[in-house]
Amino acid sequence: MVHEAQSNKLVALLGAALDAGGNHRAAKIMHDIPTYHTTPVQAARIANLAHAKLLVYSHINPPLPNWIAERAFLEGVSGVRPEGWMLGRDGTLVRLPGGSNTIERTTID
Repeated sequence: MVHEAQSNKLVALLGAALDAGGNHRAAKIMHDIPTYHTTPVQAARIANLAHAKLLVYSHINPPLPNWIAERAFLEGVSGVRPEGWMLGRDGTLVRLPGGSNTIERTTID
């Protein structure tokens, strides 16, 4: 399953920083977008209900520049879905060979 996900906690931090910096329009956008995106934990629950072998997080918001942001983004996911997920990145390739239960994960350069 490929699913979009957004960390509302990180988005709220961005919104507060934008507001403090005087960029009220962008701050308002950060305030509004949580109402129409799925959190990583919600996506994990959906994948569990769908009995998905692999959940690939895609359309990740906000972008994750380093492992610290990745950990914050994934907060709570392991409690819902300890394995069977990955962060999709530019160049991620997931193949499902016909006649097989195998999931192949690679990266295209």
